Amino acid sequence: MAVASLLVGPAGSAAAHHIDPFEVAQEIYGKFKNGGSYPETRAMFSRALRDAAHDGRLDADFGIVYAMYSDLTRYDGNPAFALQLADEGLALLVNAPQPDDDMKNSLLVSRAYALAELGRYQEAIDSVTITAVWMGERFGAKQRADLEEMAREWAAAAADSGGARLPSAVQLSVDLLNKAQDAYDRQDTQAAIMLASRGMLPEGTNLEKASVSFQNARAQMILGTAYAFEGRGGLAMTALRRAADLLAGEPWDGSSKARLLAAVRENRSTWNVPWSVFSQIAGLASAAGRIDLSAAALDTAEEFAIGPDDRFLLLSQRAALALGRDDFAGAQKTFADAEAQALASGDARNAALSRFYSAVARLQAGDGDPAGPEGEAVLKAATAYADLPDAALQNAEYGLTTAVRMVVDKTGSTAVAMPYARRAFEVFRQRQQAYANYGAAQESGRRASRRFLEVFIGGAYDEANPPAPAGP
Repeated sequence: MAVASLLVGPAGSAAAHHIDPFEVAQEIYGKFKNGGSYPETRAMFSRALRDAAHDGRLDADFGIVYAMYSDLTRYDGNPAFALQLADEGLALLVNAPQPDDDMKNSLLVSRAYALAELGRYQEAIDSVTITAVWMGERFGAKQRADLEEMAREWAAAAADSGGARLPSAVQLSVDLLNKAQDAYDRQDTQAAIMLASRGMLPEGTNLEKASVSFQNARAQMILGTAYAFEGRGGLAMTALRRAADLLAGEPWDGSSKARLLAAVRENRSTWNVPWSVFSQIAGLASAAGRIDLSAAALDTAEEFAIGPDDRFLLLSQRAALALGRDDFAGAQKTFADAEAQALASGDARNAALSRFYSAVARLQAGDGDPAGPEGEAVLKAATAYADLPDAALQNAEYGLTTAVRMVVDKTGSTAVAMPYARRAFEVFRQRQQAYANYGAAQESGRRASRRFLEVFIGGAYDEANPPAPAGP
């Protein structure tokens, strides 16, 4: 509990639970230091984690309890369980709105020692390399030197099995973020979030400032992308705005075009990061009705749109802005241009998406007549998009549920939408199963689709209980 115990002190704010994690940590640490047995102290940790949760959840501050419990378990000769506890603590922490860097790095130290005792030396070294830099800034040069010396001992211990390397902190960050991106591409958002969090570099050290800013911006980009995929828009926007500030070298006002660091603007190989950050901010802001933020983000992203997919997305988002400003004619024209551009490049998916958005613009411009053709046109366009061979479940669910919501909201009727709502609900169910082992993603998906489910259930009730015919 050596590193974790450095963090034990009076809580900085009132605890969110009826059990204060810092008080628990102090009590158990004192018990252990005063001769408490391993079984007795482990029981105290276990009871604290069991009793503290509200509705099955723990506050992120309980990361300190996980770190100390992990260390104690390792001291007691069970490094496998110690590793499990460290990973559980990290998972709790990195999914918090404002992760605590001190606690995260304390858990990474606990994780490294557990890995080393299991003979997984390279993983232990990777877990602790960036953390050692943090230790030096947080607790002094000796703490960093001691941790780096331990990493060298682990490398020496691995010599008989091919050895282990001691990467630089920046190179390790690059490696971790590459793995995080690969995990996201496999739709393993839990692994992507964990790896991206571990790839964050401490600021204000002797590491090159530009490298630290860019790597941390990339980490925040991956976090934001993963949160957005899970439907956690608030966390996604927070992470992406942090990335924007890092790329600009100062807080971005969100109302004007951001001027990014010269190191980013002049290195074309890095442009995928600012493009992704600002185009995603634009999309999230547009969906939330924050038109000025969306416009400023698009103005910034435009400079970094390289390929045809980027340019198509930019055009589509410009049209969405026009739609948000009730400029329906401008939106339809821009969507028509986007469709033409997509067809010219043989891009059937984006052409179908443009037709869907164009139908939405016509629906929004109409008078909301339930018997009018606009509603069914939107639903059919969404179905055509979802039916494409390369349509991912996320995209199919988005198109179908958006169409159902918009038609019902505009016309006030569920009659036309119900057949399409059944298909949308089935895609929603399939997507839930795709991440059935990740509770946070399931819950966020349920929250995001609650409005749609209300429409679906209400429409089903209306269909099963038609109003009685009017009397003579």
